Amino acid sequence: MKVHRILIGLLAAGVLATGCTKEYYTEQYTIVEGLDMTLIDFNVKSTNWSIWDVENGNEDEGYFQATLEVPEITKDVVEKGVVIVHRRYEDGVSTPLPAMRTEKTEEGLYYTTFVDYEWAQGVINIFVTASDLYAGQNPGDMSFRVAIQL
Repeated sequence: MKVHRILIGLLAAGVLATGCTKEYYTEQYTIVEGLDMTLIDFNVKSTNWSIWDVENGNEDEGYFQATLEVPEITKDVVEKGVVIVHRRYEDGVSTPLPAMRTEKTEEGLYYTTFVDYEWAQGVINIFVTASDLYAGQNPGDMSFRVAIQL
């Protein structure tokens, strides 16, 4: 049963990933001569998050995950490069992940979110966990900037 749920979750994550939008920016930085870095902006919509429960069958508690398809993360990047992800806010502030931040619900309640990521060839998984694993608080729309260097 557990394997079945994982397979369904992976399939759902793949389907949801197609709804994320991305824009490409490639810039050359002169801090180190010849340092090429690809910058990609992703906008993850609230409907693109899938929930992963942490309790035995309790679908009301868990963390959220969004899978970003990033073909720019090649085998060479995996073996010799680096991938860094920043969360971008509407006020122009960017925070490198992992990051913890206090959020406020529409009802005026405060909770803490922890945003983290992992990457592999062709993919980045973004994870959002709210304090007390409160799953009723969908992360909503979030923007990220991915920096890939080989």
